[in-house]
Amino acid sequence: MPQLNGFSALDWTVVAAVLAVSTLLGAVLGRHASLRDYFLGGRKLPWWVVAGSIAATEISAVTMVAIPWTVYRPGGNFTSLALLVIGSILARVAIAWVLVPVYFQREVYSPYDLIGERLGEGARRMASALFAVGNVLSQSARVYLTGLVLEVVLHAELQSLSAAVGVPTLALSIGLVASFAVLWTWLGGVAAVAWTDFLLLFVFIASAVAMLAVISAGLDLGFERVWRVGVDSQRFTFFDFETSPARAYTFWAAAIASSFGNFGAYGVDQMVAQRLLCCRDARAARLAILASSGAMAITLLVAVVGVGLTAWYERNPMSEAGAALIAAANDRIVPVFAMEVLPAGLRGLVVAGIVATAITTLDSALGALSQTAVSVVWAPWRRLRVRRAGAAWDAVREDGRALRVSRRFVIVFGVLLGALGFAMQEVATRYGSVLDLALSMPGYTRGALLAAMLLVLTRATVDGSGFLWAAPASVLWVFCCAWHGPRAELVAPAAAFSLFACWTFLRAWPDLVAGISLRRVLGQTAVLGAALLFALWVGRHGEFWWQPVATESGQLLPLAFPWYEPAGCVAAFVLAHVLARPTGVSARVSEPFAPGVRKSDVGTADKEP
Repeated sequence: MPQLNGFSALDWTVVAAVLAVSTLLGAVLGRHASLRDYFLGGRKLPWWVVAGSIAATEISAVTMVAIPWTVYRPGGNFTSLALLVIGSILARVAIAWVLVPVYFQREVYSPYDLIGERLGEGARRMASALFAVGNVLSQSARVYLTGLVLEVVLHAELQSLSAAVGVPTLALSIGLVASFAVLWTWLGGVAAVAWTDFLLLFVFIASAVAMLAVISAGLDLGFERVWRVGVDSQRFTFFDFETSPARAYTFWAAAIASSFGNFGAYGVDQMVAQRLLCCRDARAARLAILASSGAMAITLLVAVVGVGLTAWYERNPMSEAGAALIAAANDRIVPVFAMEVLPAGLRGLVVAGIVATAITTLDSALGALSQTAVSVVWAPWRRLRVRRAGAAWDAVREDGRALRVSRRFVIVFGVLLGALGFAMQEVATRYGSVLDLALSMPGYTRGALLAAMLLVLTRATVDGSGFLWAAPASVLWVFCCAWHGPRAELVAPAAAFSLFACWTFLRAWPDLVAGISLRRVLGQTAVLGAALLFALWVGRHGEFWWQPVATESGQLLPLAFPWYEPAGCVAAFVLAHVLARPTGVSARVSEPFAPGVRKSDVGTADKEP
């Protein structure tokens, strides 16, 4: 009977070597002369390093752990890959030819700098807040998944430590991952993160190949057995042409919704956009985003590992301890297999690959969140403080101060992501798998972010005054599409009432005082009220019928997560136009989301974050 093996000295050596080399690389590359080097890598990173970094950031531990389970589970197949592959490649092509030239017209630190230039400082702050919330939710899900993996790998050690300190094993494992991510980001900035991601990408590939090789070697017909099992059980099924919006992994969700969402994920999300801005020029950035499509081949490789696990456990029993761990959290199939079957050394390589990819995704998020906090929150505040004190602006000194502050933000966000990762176990019960959880989290805010960028690209004839209210309304709209039940029916009305009250006192009344016509103010108020009421109606009744082909009965389900971004984007884009002030009025009325910031301060704050 198989059993869960502990970590051998060789396994510990492999893991320690991977982490030590990565940490040393971060320390060597962490000697920065300026904030520009810390956040943009001096704009001198090779395109192939940036491409590898984007691929490593995109893959994450979710790929290595959750995708094999979606293929291995009863009825599992490759349909989830269609969502990732089709939408991802189409979005990359669009970004290469549409967004990249726009980003390199001037030196910017984030897409939100462009949003601020076109729509105003209030819109810039709102877009940055949306990114921060969505990214924190998304990365918390990934931290949670990695914690589940380490609970299996270090079950004996964590249980002993938990008994000694009185802290749950999940919290201890999450703290370990978050600590390394903070260390790597704090040491090296974006250049070190990019090179570290590039290095660890090969560790990830090696670990996937090692698992597939061990599986093939242990089966009677080798890889042919894996192939036969995949064909016979229809696990190689790639396309599902079901048309219900309640289904997540369909061809239509991949071609339409996922393409739409990935355009925001790769082009407007600071975590990936920051990588592109590290390239030497637009041509290099275009090559980087297109070449990063190679991540899809790695994703397919990992999916084949899921087929291999199916073939393996058809022929070999699973240990009682492993079965119990999977029953508690089914996404643990890969670490259970590693601890049961893989020999010493390879076991350490696979675990290092899983943990390393989790850390690379997390350190990318920490760098992006830190840059956004410095540029949007700290820099304008610091510049106003210096101006009010009547002191001269010392660019060199302030640059060093900003670099120190950015590293403090890395620590703050690392603690926040660790805490929310532990809390994510409550949210995970709402989704079918951790893959669904991780892919859905950024969808709540990314639609509104994408709407802001579309306002910039289409050169809309409105400012950002409408977007300030359209964005939170869009987030509420997506929440009402996704969540139904008693809790949602309490949260949604409270949020809608709060937003409407803020509109009344912070926007409608100041507009009347500024001389905007009563008819226009009442009309915009009525539109916002109707939009909020419709969102509440959707939260109560907005479900879609779906009947599986194999059964006679069906069920009502909420909107599937790939459609969150299109739904949120349409809502935010339309409301941003309808709720905008007349041309020239915003300059006379203070914005509620940009207190104390004058237009003369915005450009300077952008240039000197």
